[in-house]
Amino acid sequence: MERQPNVHQHPAGAPAHPHEHEHAHHPMHQHHFDDMEQQKDASSFGMWVFLIQEIMFFGGLFVAYLVYRHKFYGAFGAASSTLDITLGTVNTAVLIGSSLTMAMAVNSAQLGKRMRLIFFMLATMFLGTIFLGVKVVEYSQKWEKREIPGASFCFEPQGARCSGVSEKQEKEKWNEVIPRYLTGGWGHPPVDEAENTAEQPNQHMPVREGAGHGPTAPAEAGAGQASADPDLAESVGATERQRSMPGAEIYFDLYFAMTGMHALHMIVGMALMMWLLVLAYKGVFTNTYFTTVENFGLYWHFVDIVWIYLFPLLYLINRKH
Repeated sequence: MERQPNVHQHPAGAPAHPHEHEHAHHPMHQHHFDDMEQQKDASSFGMWVFLIQEIMFFGGLFVAYLVYRHKFYGAFGAASSTLDITLGTVNTAVLIGSSLTMAMAVNSAQLGKRMRLIFFMLATMFLGTIFLGVKVVEYSQKWEKREIPGASFCFEPQGARCSGVSEKQEKEKWNEVIPRYLTGGWGHPPVDEAENTAEQPNQHMPVREGAGHGPTAPAEAGAGQASADPDLAESVGATERQRSMPGAEIYFDLYFAMTGMHALHMIVGMALMMWLLVLAYKGVFTNTYFTTVENFGLYWHFVDIVWIYLFPLLYLINRKH
């Protein structure tokens, strides 16, 4: 018996369904995927795999922090107390706000609202810029106070103030630092009035009173301090870095490593947002194609969540009130 032709088959390889041709030729459909749904699933899976390895990367830093926090409990608390909690709180609020604007951007892409998508992505970039600007202020403060790990590192050597760091500088608040930076005062921290007077010869003063030494203070600073306090005689000739509180430099190593890598992820994210803005302006994202924006939203939320952990670990561990 002769087989009857299938009524659902079309000659010359024509699609069996009227919408199949449309799906196969979606402008953003990559040839190595069967359809747009498979392409979206593969893209989302790849993004989650990437985020898992990011979790492992930051996880190693968190483990190192916990180990050394246990070993140098007092030093970590003392070093943490030097961070400006106001700036840290502002940055936390800014990032939470950026998560909201990023979520609204994803929603706009899903609805195919191009101008709304552009607006919320620009808002996210604006908040990210504020965050990075605050970190620049915090890093600059640490540089001026010689709390950057390295040869010139100094953190309360033997309970005294580091040479070249005035008492007025130590008490300077963020609302005084930012105006100073904006008026060209970066690298020129305030000095005590007494330090502007002429130096008096043959006067042995501890480092607490001695200022004017550069970031690489000579060993004589330690000798002068030792002559004022016999208990410090054994530290004569040691650098301020060697006399600093044990474990404090490790705290700042981790502080700059963790916050620096977080800031780098934000910089990369903002660069990607610029690329997404160009695509959004060209009308690439519609209510049928928004996977790229959705995946980037996952990345940005991950970066925000990392900061939610960094803030209490670095800023709040020694706060009593």
